[in-house]
Amino acid sequence: MGLYLGQITEALGGELHGDPQIWITRLAPLASALASELGFLSHPSYQSQLAHTLAGCVVVSPDMAAVAQERGACIVTADPYHYFARLTQLWRTHHPLPDGPRIHPTAVIEPDATVDPSAQIGPLCVVESGASVGAHARLHARVQVGHGCVVGQRCILHPGVVLGADGFGFAPHHGNWVKIEQLGVVRLGDDVEIGANSCIDRGALDDTVIGNGVKIDNLVQIGHNVQIGDHSALAGCVGIAGSAHIGAHCTWVGVPSCWVT
Repeated sequence: MGLYLGQITEALGGELHGDPQIWITRLAPLASALASELGFLSHPSYQSQLAHTLAGCVVVSPDMAAVAQERGACIVTADPYHYFARLTQLWRTHHPLPDGPRIHPTAVIEPDATVDPSAQIGPLCVVESGASVGAHARLHARVQVGHGCVVGQRCILHPGVVLGADGFGFAPHHGNWVKIEQLGVVRLGDDVEIGANSCIDRGALDDTVIGNGVKIDNLVQIGHNVQIGDHSALAGCVGIAGSAHIGAHCTWVGVPSCWVT
């Protein structure tokens, strides 16, 4: 497994200083990288690691180029972190994971659910009545898509995700709680990624809507009727209470106090 430096820059661009025939066997952190491995420096505060790394090549910004060239091969690019993200995608393209069946035999898909022919459905997934899964979406093991819910194109749902469980809706009455039936659905836009064991509740009346390109970490709870704008990101353990609206390009970090109401 590996790639030549010349293959990397030919595919991704960047200004290569060094031998394009250097063989890279792994992408690695600067602190632990070996001579056959490639690391990256995205922030000047880690410059001390650059001086001591054994990496065969490093990806750096223009202001770190001179220092990087003193120690060996480097790729200079305006945004090293973005370059690194694209590099991981290139690496996965050349070194793909083993591919299982398009629809695992243990998956349960209701007859009136719609699954695009290019979507992948993993072990023990459930796609309920009236739900739809878009083109090139991927549902990992034990994902449940509740009745009527919509998964857009190229979405990735990691193990244990639940879309469309009932929202937490109860009316107090003479010391008791009367259930409010949740009549909406969950609608995911395109290119949404949801981490393991996160839950998004269906709406009570209106739908719960997750915009295009939203990224959601593990163990996130999103209540009923929530709307999240395009390209926002929610880190682990964030909770969004029912009917909250979050705009586009927002970022929420996963701390216990980060409940949005």
